[in-house]
Amino acid sequence: MGIFYAIINVFLGLWWLWLPVVLIAVFIELWVRHLKTTAIKALKWTFLEIKVSRDIEKSPKSMEQIFSGLHGIITKIKFIDKYWKGKVQEWFSFEIAGIDGAVYFFIRTPEQFRTLVEAQIHAQYPDAEISEVLDYAGPIAKKTPSKTYDISGAELILEKDDFFPIRTYPFFEEKEEERRVDPMASFLEILSKLKAGENILIQYLMKPTVEKEWKERGQEFINKLMGKKTATKESWLDRALGPIDEFIINLIKAILIYPIWGEKKKEESKASIANLTSGEKALIEAIENKMAKLAFRVSIRFAYIARSDIFSRANMAAINGAFKQFNTVNMNAFKSNSEAGTSADPPFKKRKEFLRKQSFIERYANRKWPKKKDFILNIEELATIYHYPILTVETPTMRRVESKKAEPPVSLPIG
Repeated sequence: MGIFYAIINVFLGLWWLWLPVVLIAVFIELWVRHLKTTAIKALKWTFLEIKVSRDIEKSPKSMEQIFSGLHGIITKIKFIDKYWKGKVQEWFSFEIAGIDGAVYFFIRTPEQFRTLVEAQIHAQYPDAEISEVLDYAGPIAKKTPSKTYDISGAELILEKDDFFPIRTYPFFEEKEEERRVDPMASFLEILSKLKAGENILIQYLMKPTVEKEWKERGQEFINKLMGKKTATKESWLDRALGPIDEFIINLIKAILIYPIWGEKKKEESKASIANLTSGEKALIEAIENKMAKLAFRVSIRFAYIARSDIFSRANMAAINGAFKQFNTVNMNAFKSNSEAGTSADPPFKKRKEFLRKQSFIERYANRKWPKKKDFILNIEELATIYHYPILTVETPTMRRVESKKAEPPVSLPIG
């Protein structure tokens, strides 16, 4: 105990040494946060409604191509941009809204990327109609929560590490068209059954990323599963003294340890691969597939908002259930982030729930990026959870293109 107090005394005695460092670090953090907030407020947004035709025969692969094209907005933020301008990576919000029984598809995009968004959609869905509309979230947020309107909301996170994939659209597709399943059907069925005064809003925030750290964790997991050694990162000192250090260690090993020849190492490696179960091989293949494709940082929110007299928590449970179709036992799954939902525990439960509901609808309406708990999905996973429904999905209340546009005949006289 005396040593502990001695260390504390020395630490406090050197306050003039460490306190300025701490204060500088805190100032930099607050300064960067202020710059980012200012930069985000300066962004100009455009809100678009997407209507598609009734005879879509394309698979979610088309949506995957759209996300691939939108990944091109990625920006490498330099030192001066971050610490002087507060530059941030722009993001999109892809949304599905069930409002009074009608089903809508929306995209909120930075104004500068509107042309890119429209071009990517028309490249895959030539008959789609894209129009700028008023944002629906603002008016809903103003009256919720209140005595007449209630809200229940949730944010989703992944159960496991980012490199584990969720179930994707190839799983839902069969060779025979009669057996083809569209995962969007579950969502649209729920949204189309809403009564007047009921709303279900689903929001997918996404921004492109080229981070390597999550892929390195994935590769480490694969190596461990296969019995391979993972290369450790070297410091500058290791790189400088590496050859000398390695020579001394090998010299000692040569005296004390009988050498293992290359052939034996190869045999052991082959044996470890052969010993993998079919499930482990499938898991490795799925992880490698996820890491091989372009990826986005993602945040998913959804809310059920309705008049208090017809409010039914069963609708919230239904949306939760619809997201479970993407879950797998041996790979990844969605779960609710208890820190960001609208429910609360005693004491003062009602007051805390009211404040959490206010905070949730404010984050939703402003499409705020979460401070933490976002996660990484690749473009195949994104196309699975958000795409325009295929021909087999019957949703009468979904807003679609009513008639196809035809080009004028070549012989049409002009003038």
